[in-house]
Amino acid sequence: MDSPPSGSGGHTLNVTIANWWRTLRNWPMAIPGLAALGRWRVQSAFCQSIRLLSAVGVSGVAAWLINLQEPGWALITSVIVTQNSITDTISKGRDQLVGTLIGATVSVVPITLMMFLHWPLWGAFALAFVPLVVLVSFKPEARMGIVTLMIAILFPTDDSPYMRPVERVIAIIIGVSASTLVTYVVLHEQARRDAFRNAAMTVRQILAMLQKARAGNVEWSVIQDMNDECAASLRLVHGALEEARREHWVPLEERDPMLARLPQGLRQLQMDALVVARAMLSLPDSGVALPAQSAASLRAGMLRGFQWIIQRCESEAVARTGEDNRIAAEVIAALPSATGTSDPIIRFVVGILLTDLRHLIQLLGDDDADRAVKSRYWSGWAALFSRHGKAS
Repeated sequence: MDSPPSGSGGHTLNVTIANWWRTLRNWPMAIPGLAALGRWRVQSAFCQSIRLLSAVGVSGVAAWLINLQEPGWALITSVIVTQNSITDTISKGRDQLVGTLIGATVSVVPITLMMFLHWPLWGAFALAFVPLVVLVSFKPEARMGIVTLMIAILFPTDDSPYMRPVERVIAIIIGVSASTLVTYVVLHEQARRDAFRNAAMTVRQILAMLQKARAGNVEWSVIQDMNDECAASLRLVHGALEEARREHWVPLEERDPMLARLPQGLRQLQMDALVVARAMLSLPDSGVALPAQSAASLRAGMLRGFQWIIQRCESEAVARTGEDNRIAAEVIAALPSATGTSDPIIRFVVGILLTDLRHLIQLLGDDDADRAVKSRYWSGWAALFSRHGKAS
């Protein structure tokens, strides 16, 4: 809907409503990074939907081939275990599998008591249920054992009672295996996009912290809170980095050196920004040592460097764009110098910030190592097979 809603008042009211409607319609684009965040959420939801449907399909086919009596448990397990990340999927699958094995093992006791010693149902069930509850109280990840015990004892079957826990274990193994396989194979390179998306958010927060400190009239506790937000975003980058390490058998430092070194550069930039903010708040009169034109040039150059890093991270979060050395060199060349100020403290801390800013820009601008690594791996395998063929 492109036209503003019609007003019933005079000309001023119509203009006000038109301006309000135009602002409301364009507000996502007015907030930096919000449009990219929306696209990421849609893409992440789409990828997870495909993984979930694939896991259910694989577990369903496997249960049908094995001819399970109750294939629904395999499907339910695949839905529960399939998560957005490989780490969460493995953790969820491990808890499901361990809990089921414990419950299936414990269920043998009441089944034996009922079959051979003719114990009453609830008496045999309570004998196994109470110790299992105590165990789950200490180990909550084994709670699936209680579910397995209830299914094996309280739900009758026409087959041998011992087959119920066995089939339950098989169904869980099918569901966990299908979920793990799908998470590794189907659209699994989400961690790299998450890392760069959170990296862009971290740099935005660092820039906002510096701008807040430069404006003055702000408490140090406010800067500390903003630094805590930066640290939280940086932890998300570290988490995505660890997830990316599990996605391939090739070490991350070899297949994606830029991603492997990204958290270190961000952490250094965050610490530098905190020191600069502290210096600006502690020495409010130090800015007079820097001429107005030089101060404006310093701020503009640093702002361009930060904005280029944000743009670069956001582009890498969408797709791997490869090396960008030429533009990165231009951005680095445009960065100012802190030698224009006579205050030694400001000159020192700003100089450190600019140095680490240059290093991060250089890192993000040089991403051609992955192609060299891949060619080196393939050439190594080709040489190996060539020597083997000659020896034959």
